[in-house]
Amino acid sequence: MADKLTVTILNYTFKLAPPPVPTSPVKHQYSYSEFMLDLSAQWRQIPTKEDNTLNFHSDDDGAAIIISADFFDIPDDKVQALAEKCISSRIEALQIASQGSVQVLQQSIKSHSGGVGLEMSFAAHAEGEYVHLFLGYVTSRKILNFSMVCQPGKHEAVALFNATVPGFRPRLP
Repeated sequence: MADKLTVTILNYTFKLAPPPVPTSPVKHQYSYSEFMLDLSAQWRQIPTKEDNTLNFHSDDDGAAIIISADFFDIPDDKVQALAEKCISSRIEALQIASQGSVQVLQQSIKSHSGGVGLEMSFAAHAEGEYVHLFLGYVTSRKILNFSMVCQPGKHEAVALFNATVPGFRPRLP
């Protein structure tokens, strides 16, 4: 019996230059007593006369971010009712400001994962006008709000919010 010899020739190619190093977008870090915020360079801060409020705008995305903090001594038995009032009054204000009807896409109030209060959120869409995405916290000492207002386009607005909100790090309580 003759031995069979099988030879396989493999051809490998590789580049001598190293692969390009992925670059992360330039981020600006804003550090305040109540939160930290990392935003990509396309966001610019807009001056405001409101105390405890910061505004940012991105021309590239056609979006705005409004962050505010209000300080109170909030008893534990009032936190839930206050969170409900915060959301309902914000949605009511959107309906008043809108040309048409405002559709609430999502709304929730839940315990903060760190156990230091409640986390509030909602998403609302004013047909043909804007998408409003909100994240807020009610603790024993403050109400902290992060709002994003985007051009029409629910999916695009949600994608921008999801890409931006991880840079918002509240200091709670």
